[in-house]
Amino acid sequence: MAGKGKLVGTAIKLGTKYGPQVWVASKALREPAKEAAQKIVASEKARKAALGHARTISDGSILKVYKGDQSLWLVFSGDTAVTVYPPSDVPLSALLRGADLTKRIRPTDQLPPKDRLKDAATTALRRGKPDSIN
Repeated sequence: MAGKGKLVGTAIKLGTKYGPQVWVASKALREPAKEAAQKIVASEKARKAALGHARTISDGSILKVYKGDQSLWLVFSGDTAVTVYPPSDVPLSALLRGADLTKRIRPTDQLPPKDRLKDAATTALRRGKPDSIN
């Protein structure tokens, strides 16, 4: 078991040498990670609210669009945009400009968790310009 002693000794040496740097880096990265997690949770809550609204509308569907780095969910009745989740001060016509309407999701469609996770990660890492739409 002589290898364990050498491993522990090396770990202690590296810990004392790089430990303070790791601590500073973890403190610096804590806030961006927290912000990214909050964006994912907010987007998921908005998606669930939009899907709930779309279920109550005849021929309801939802579409994800972006305003800067914030993801918004548009609710449609047929081909007409009804509302947006979370509520936004941007007009629906401006949010629809340039959006691909073929990517709408119907409440009966089931997105696999893997696709939802990939979408959430893309949203969290998206870096939009402050006043850009989509």
